[in-house]
Parts: sequence; structure tokens; C-alpha cells
Amino acid sequence: MGKKAKIIIGIAVATALGALIYVNVMNWYKKGVNKAQTVERKIWQEKTEGLEMKIAGLEQQLSETAEPAEPKEKVSEALGKTFTDTIQNEKLLTFADVNAQIMAFFAYLDGQPYIAEQKLDGGTYQQYLQIVERLSKNPPFVVGETDSLHRLYKNMAHFYRVLGKNRIKLIKDVLANESQIMESVMRTFYLWYTLEDKAKEKPAGRPALKVSYTYASYFLETISGRSYLLRRNSKIRLLTYYYSVMFLDRANDKQLNSLGIDIRPHIKAAYQDIKNQMGLANRRIYLQDLDRLARKYKMS
Repeated sequence: MGKKAKIIIGIAVATALGALIYVNVMNWYKKGVNKAQTVERKIWQEKTEGLEMKIAGLEQQLSETAEPAEPKEKVSEALGKTFTDTIQNEKLLTFADVNAQIMAFFAYLDGQPYIAEQKLDGGTYQQYLQIVERLSKNPPFVVGETDSLHRLYKNMAHFYRVLGKNRIKLIKDVLANESQIMESVMRTFYLWYTLEDKAKEKPAGRPALKVSYTYASYFLETISGRSYLLRRNSKIRLLTYYYSVMFLDRANDKQLNSLGIDIRPHIKAAYQDIKNQMGLANRRIYLQDLDRLARKYKMS
């Protein structure tokens, strides 16, 4: 065998040995990596399971924690001595019952020192009537809000522009001083707006469904409306959003959803927000309402 042939055979053998060694080393390396990955996955799995158990425990503790109820004495003082848990007894309420609660609320406000200081002409009920009239006659933009900066600025300042500084101050004072009972107050007003009244003479102060629909659309669909809600405390923000969804549903029933707003994403958003919000005394009932709407609109 020639020298050249020996060299070629030697190179071939060395290459084969090298390849064999490389394959064995890589197999060993892969086994080591796989083993390390398996161990690492097991460690992370155990940690994840531990965290999940802790989270489940915390969720259980939160669900078992009694949500702070509104002070019943203050609620009764504000909405009348015959007021019970309105939301729990809605099927038994007549319009006359709710109307009496609303009038009791305005009488209660008139007796508060922070209201007396403002020396309101005609008391809070007359101020309220003026507020509803102004808002009804001057609706915000819902469509074309961003067509121009001028429109957007007008929409952002809608309430201040339409109601003026003094009425805005009055509203803020009521929200701040009556924050403990606003959940019951808001429910009572919603019932006042939506319960049928068979009397010939309708009480003043109940906006038409078309007006309620416009403002519900403003809060649900516009930059300005959502921005306004973000400046409110969480309870007022969530309840306003929830009632906006409820008014949108009523507008659908009456075929008044002229803007064709899709209610389904708002039902989902309201449900998630309320589900994660502690401090709502009637959270379970709001979730039942939203769950009913989810079934009504065939949401998956």
C-alpha cells in the first residue's frame, strides 16, 4: 500500500472516529440537557402549582369576606323610613314607592349643612329638574366626536359647559358627602326612570329613554365619556358603566338603538369589572343581570 493510500485511509478512520465521538458526545449532551430541562420543568411546575394554590386560597378568602354593606340607618334617613333593601324587593315595589323614596332623598339633601351653605333657589329638587332639562336639550356628540378638535374639546367639557360651575360643584358635593349610600341612591333613580307609571300626570325629572340612551352611548362609546368615568371613584365608575349597559338594553328592546351600538363587548367588560370589584353590596345581583343579558344576546 502506497504512502498516499495510507494517508487517505488514516484520514477516513480519523473522520469516522471523530464523527462517532461527536455523535456520542452530542447524545450525552442532549441527555444531560433533557434531564436538566426535565428537572427545571418539574421545579417550575411545583412552584406554579404552589402559586396557583396560594392564589386560589386568596380568592377563596376574598369571596368569603363579607362585602361592606351600606349603613342602613343612613340609607333609611336619605331615602325614607319605609325604605328597605330596594334591590332585593324590586318586584314588590310600585312606582309610588320609588317616587316617595326619590322625594325623600331631595328632602334629605335640603337638610344637609353642605347643601344649606349653597342657598339654592328652590332646593335640590328644582336644581335637579334644571340639570335634567339642560342635559336633555344639549346632548353630547356620540358620532363624529373626533371629526375636529373643536368637537372633541366640546365633548370633553360637556358637563361643565352645559351645567356651569355652580351645578357641577353641587353634584360633586353630593357625590363626595353621600358616597356611602350612592349605590342605593343610584339604584333608586334607575327604578324611578324605568318603572312604568300609570298615572295621567307624570312626575317631572324623569328623562326620556332616548336621552338616557344618548348619555349611555356617550359613556360607553366615546373618548370623552370614558375619560369622564376614569376621573370618578371606582364604585361610581363601575355602576355608571353598568347602568349604561342596562339602558342600552332597554333601547334595544324599544328599537331605539339608532346608532347600532353592539352591546355584547360592554356586557363582557361590565361583568369582568364588577366581578373583580370588592365593595359593591349588591355585586351578585349586578352579575346576575349581566349574565341574563349575556344569554339574551347569545354570547358564547
